[in-house]
Amino acid sequence: MTLDEFETVMDSCSRCSKCKFLPELQIKSKQFSHICPSIERYNFHAYSGGGRMIMANALHRGRVDYSPELLDVLYRCTNCGGCEVACKFIYDLEPNEVIHEFRAHCVENGIGPMPNHKKYIENVDASHNPYGEPHEARQSWLAKDIKLDADSSTVYFVGCTASYRRQEIANATARIMNAAGEHFKLLDSEEVCCGSPIYRVGDRKRAIELMKENVARFQAQGVKRVITSCSGCYNMLKVEYPRFVQTDFEVYHTSQVLESLLQEGRLKFTKKVPLTVTYHDPCHLGRMAEPYQPWQGERVEVITRVYMFIPPKPIRRGAQGIYDAPRNVLKQIPGVSLKEMERIREYAYCCGAGGGVKAQYPEFALWTANHRVDEAEATRADALVSCCPFCSTNFRDALSQRKSTLKFYDLTELVLMGLGGKK
Repeated sequence: MTLDEFETVMDSCSRCSKCKFLPELQIKSKQFSHICPSIERYNFHAYSGGGRMIMANALHRGRVDYSPELLDVLYRCTNCGGCEVACKFIYDLEPNEVIHEFRAHCVENGIGPMPNHKKYIENVDASHNPYGEPHEARQSWLAKDIKLDADSSTVYFVGCTASYRRQEIANATARIMNAAGEHFKLLDSEEVCCGSPIYRVGDRKRAIELMKENVARFQAQGVKRVITSCSGCYNMLKVEYPRFVQTDFEVYHTSQVLESLLQEGRLKFTKKVPLTVTYHDPCHLGRMAEPYQPWQGERVEVITRVYMFIPPKPIRRGAQGIYDAPRNVLKQIPGVSLKEMERIREYAYCCGAGGGVKAQYPEFALWTANHRVDEAEATRADALVSCCPFCSTNFRDALSQRKSTLKFYDLTELVLMGLGGKK
């Protein structure tokens, strides 16, 4: 799409500020009432979903020009989609989609992305991962006793972060699947970045090239089913890829696979894990995992600022994300007790690592993670659990910074502990 196609959406923003907070009926306390980390941190309206839409509209219509300040505000956003879920309850606008299109517009015009984003895009081109790590070390996490099946049509797409930074997640996932007798293979030297970090910052052209390359690799290796540990990879493969390329494979997150294996009786817990935990919904596994359905039709104004969409417009409220699977798994681990935070499911607060923020604005990423940890600590849980290596890294950094007694685990780590398996 282009900013031209979002003109009606941008013109419809009334600056009501609903994009900044949870829908009223979901608010349980003033302390944890925000949905947008950026507006909560920086306070000026420009840093909200609506504010960025107004900024995009002004640029699109020639009222303002590019500036370092404009770009800085645009990229201090985690692309978490919270603004879009909140807006759906009032005007059904798409601020997160506009923000993404705004970034793509800046990149296409040679203005964006930010310096550290450009660096990791160069790293992907040079070594197939945003960290600039040697491509040949991508499977350094793979222990000799982990069994693979080269003939399987199921591939475990490990992802860059689990391969290089959060190897405990890759290791636990593979060992759990081995314990369940779940046959899978790896892409070996053929696995490269899914394109998520590049797509989020607006380099759509390069991201689509990666999509096409990855789909071709899957087809060449007869892949029919993809399992991933990363919520960013899941969102890309499940939601974003079909918007730009034709796919012929199914995509599952590890939490869904674990739930199925337990239902089928293929996993048996043998060890008690005495922990009270609270669960964090990753944005791209939660609200942003709901498929995007483009709409083309007529918008008819019935009365002032009240519209009817013909045909009816699909409403993406984020409720169809992956929420039950991880919770169902946690509830089956012997000794584990789940206590929920105030903001959960499609209303969950972001960890702060997404949208290129961790790379360009690490202090903002940590600020956001610390605010979410405040909410986790308020439950008096022993541990914070999630299902994303990006969340894992940012939360671990925040917990270390504040010297918190709260522990962090990826869901797969707790499952492996319950199976009595080695790390």
